[in-house]
Amino acid sequence: MIMKKLIALFAVVAAMFAVSCSSPTPSDAAVDIYQLIIDGKYEAAVEEFYFDSEDPAEVEQAKAMFVSLFKEKAAPQFEEKGGIVKVEALNETISEDGKSAEVELKLTYGDGTEETENVDMVCNEAGEWKASIKK
Repeated sequence: MIMKKLIALFAVVAAMFAVSCSSPTPSDAAVDIYQLIIDGKYEAAVEEFYFDSEDPAEVEQAKAMFVSLFKEKAAPQFEEKGGIVKVEALNETISEDGKSAEVELKLTYGDGTEETENVDMVCNEAGEWKASIKK
């Protein structure tokens, strides 16, 4: 009887891990995305976005738009402040179902200024944390 209960408990725990998102954590993934942006790897950063669209052409168009925005708008703004020299996760809140999260990041610029950014994250079908881009 005890063995059956242990097996059932193990099955429940294993099922919980199977449906949750794999590592890295949402915070790790958000920091990694910003590191790609800092390194000028905009195409790679955009691959870490989760687009709320079923249309592949629409997703590709959105990716191209984000790469362009990073190059033309964000990069010059970052450079005005001496570039981003450090990104750290301050807080992470994961939803009860484990499929979404909000990560608060602190960006430190070369001129010493700091700002916080909130990044919505979602766990995709492959169990990877991606930055959520909604329509």
